[in-house]
Amino acid sequence: MAAANLSAALRTPAHPMAKAGYGKRHAPDQAPPRADDFAALEPREAAIAAYVDRLPEGAAIGYKTLAEELPDYGQQACRSALDLLTRAGHLRRIRVQVTLSDGQMRWVTRTYFSRTARDAGWWAAQVRFVRGMDAPGQPPAPAAAGQPPAPAAAGRAPAPAAPETAGEPEPGVRAPRSEAYDVLAGLGRREPRLQLAEGDCVELEHLVGEWLARGVGREQLTRVLTSGLPTPVHSAGHFLRKRLETKMPPSPAPRPEQDHPGEQIVGMVMMCLFCDEDETTTTLDHGVCSDCRAEIARDEAMGLTGDVPDTFLARPRAEVDVAARMAELRSATVRPVLPAPRPRR
Repeated sequence: MAAANLSAALRTPAHPMAKAGYGKRHAPDQAPPRADDFAALEPREAAIAAYVDRLPEGAAIGYKTLAEELPDYGQQACRSALDLLTRAGHLRRIRVQVTLSDGQMRWVTRTYFSRTARDAGWWAAQVRFVRGMDAPGQPPAPAAAGQPPAPAAAGRAPAPAAPETAGEPEPGVRAPRSEAYDVLAGLGRREPRLQLAEGDCVELEHLVGEWLARGVGREQLTRVLTSGLPTPVHSAGHFLRKRLETKMPPSPAPRPEQDHPGEQIVGMVMMCLFCDEDETTTTLDHGVCSDCRAEIARDEAMGLTGDVPDTFLARPRAEVDVAARMAELRSATVRPVLPAPRPRR
């Protein structure tokens, strides 16, 4: 039923938004959208995941709101589906502490959605990374350009600052090649007709970098550049420049502005997806506390998480012309008027 009603789930523009600072957030480093993004999920979870994926940042995606917007599912069904999406690595609810431009601090709750399924370790690392500190006993969070240095833990001396020239290559040592350069240099191994000289790679590097910045993966870009080649290719560099320029994908939509201009994230903590407990007060299993997961298990055991029967839908699944339908029913129940029998002589 979920797959059959997937088209109804695409009516996202009217979906309610959460209050400023709350609601859905896109997880970083997601793969570009594909038709089979949620093929590994059950039909119900795949339909709800596809619906949530199309919602803008700031949309309210609690199970009660989803039940109001998706008429095929009740609250228990939506809660069970969101639980399964957290197990699959698509959802996490996080409490974020932000500092506003006027110096005030506040906590907001945001639900991060990832089109690309992530394991529990990846989500934990993201919380540590954005929080700007390392969790005890955990490997350090990945470094990122433009991020301030992580604060030193209590009793630990801050690490010495690296010299300004640390990132510059030593004399006589070649600087590391960019990902765009590697894509170009590898084309000749995939297709001998596209063997490039070093100068060609340097000249085309910025075009390939623009493709990568617009969300096209290395393998996908390689297929675009190597498929449908003419015979022969007279100038690989000229041919690739023309193809890179004429087939350039559109720029991605600009990211929405921050809910509060000038806000800075100073702390994050993982929360249960369905209640106010967080990882500092309880143990979370794939983003859900044990009490909420037990309630979901009880609902599933009682059969309360299935599709909503037609007679209990908040609104019909399809638009029906009520007047025409009633006229049709009336005509089917009215018996034809037969002529009176003629008297016998």
